[in-house]
Parts: sequence; structure tokens; C-alpha cells
Amino acid sequence: MLDSIKTVDGHVHTFSSDEIAKKIIKSFNKVYFIDFDVPGEGTIDDLVQGMSSTGIDYSIMANFAPPKILDINNMWTLEMSKFNKGLIPLVSFHPDMDGNIPPLLEKYINLGAKGIKFHNMAQGFKPTHPALEPLYTFCNQIAFPIEFHCGRVSNARLNEYSDVECIIPVLDKYSDIPVILTHMADGNIDDVVKLSKKYKNVYFDTSIVISGYPGILDTNEPSWLDDGMVVDIIRTIGAKKVLFGSDYPWGSPKHDLHRIINLNLTYEEKSLILGGNAIEIFNIDFNN
Repeated sequence: MLDSIKTVDGHVHTFSSDEIAKKIIKSFNKVYFIDFDVPGEGTIDDLVQGMSSTGIDYSIMANFAPPKILDINNMWTLEMSKFNKGLIPLVSFHPDMDGNIPPLLEKYINLGAKGIKFHNMAQGFKPTHPALEPLYTFCNQIAFPIEFHCGRVSNARLNEYSDVECIIPVLDKYSDIPVILTHMADGNIDDVVKLSKKYKNVYFDTSIVISGYPGILDTNEPSWLDDGMVVDIIRTIGAKKVLFGSDYPWGSPKHDLHRIINLNLTYEEKSLILGGNAIEIFNIDFNN
């Protein structure tokens, strides 16, 4: 899409079969009152085909699951990344999952994990749960990135666990963890500006809020519709703080990429947002 830019979709979700994908998408849509047509299928084949046709070099799989099957889901995500070098795996954790969490993370890292994904609202626990403190401590020591779902899902808010206020204590205590707040911190401009100034280790992804997909723009409250405003905010916080992400299959990588490419930003700014920042934060190695 842009010559010489390695493009990274920093936020996608994938499922192990077409049947499971349809079941989860249907359930998620019902729980979170999502009434627009979901553009993706959620399968590896659909994602990879879309990457090829759209010109996206890498997609970061931000998968999560209930605690009883979370290790199985993490292992599947890691396995899928071995079959396709364009898929970058994150793993997830839950206070109720079996096993000692830091050694489990070490195992995942040895198998290729590049970061952690938490969807605290959907997973049903506070970011500050005491069982996660050893995990945060370990991540802080090695600067291992964590991607937090931030804010609502569509316009639904089932609990406060993904609110900015619930994540801030983690930011205050662990200053060396690169933290990505998805959905531009729920599209709250004041939060984006304040957090970007206060925390050197905080980043934001564009998913859903800086979307180009008509279904999302028509229905999602926090979405930023004005391109001029988007450019102003990016310039205020700096392009170094922003990662392109689509939230596939609910978001459309094609539409979102097209919108960012057409923003009135410099080549350097687009290069950072579309891939450079993610490549650095998630330590993506082109040679592997």
C-alpha cells in the first residue's frame, strides 16, 4: 500500500474453525449488542487471504478464552504462528487458570509469544487482581508488552474492568511494561492526551475508533468521524504513540488501512502508525 512500509495490523482475533468462529461471533454480537454486519469470518484462512489482498504484512493475534481452555487456546495461537510467518502471537492469562503464571509465560515466550492480551471486561477480572502481580513483575523486568482492551465493546459496558481507571494502577506501578490501550482508550480524547503525556510506556491502537468501516462508523458511539480531528490528536500525542489495529473480524483491516493511508499525515508518521511502532514494541523479526 505504501512503498517500503512493513504494515502490521496490531489487533486481530482468530478462531480454530469456521464453526467455532461463527458461534463466538454470534454470541459476542448478542452479548454486546453489535448490530452491524461483521466484515470478517474469524478464521485463519480468511485473515491470511485478506492480508494478501490488502497488503498487510503482519497481523497480531490478540486471542483470549475462558480460564479452563486458556492454555489450549494460547498453544493453538502459538501453533498457528508457526504455519504462517505473517501471524504474530499474543497469549492471554486469567487469575483462575491452572498453573504458576510466570513459568507459563516463560514457556510461551520460548514458543514465540510476543506479548499478552487482556480483555478484562469479557474475561471478568480486574487488571489489579493480586494473582497477576508476579506476571506484571516479570513483564516489567523484560519489558514484555501487554495489550489491554480499553472501554466499551460497541456501545455496551458490562462491567468496569476495562475502564481506564481500572488500568491506571498497573501503569503507575509497572513503568517498564509497554502497554497498548486498544480503541484509543475508548475514544476519550482527554484520556488519550493525559495518558500519553504522563506515561512514556503507554500506546494506543486505532481499532474501531479510527475505523473506515461504514457499519462501525454508523453505529459505534466512540468512533472519530472527522479526519481533521484524528490528525490533530495524532499530532498532539505524537505518531510514536499510535498503532494501527482493526479488531478483525469485527473490524475491517481493508477499510481501516485505507482510511489511515488517506489521512493528512507525513510518510514518516504513517510509517510509524502502520507498522514501525508495532514492529519495535512486539520485537517482530523479519528474518524468522
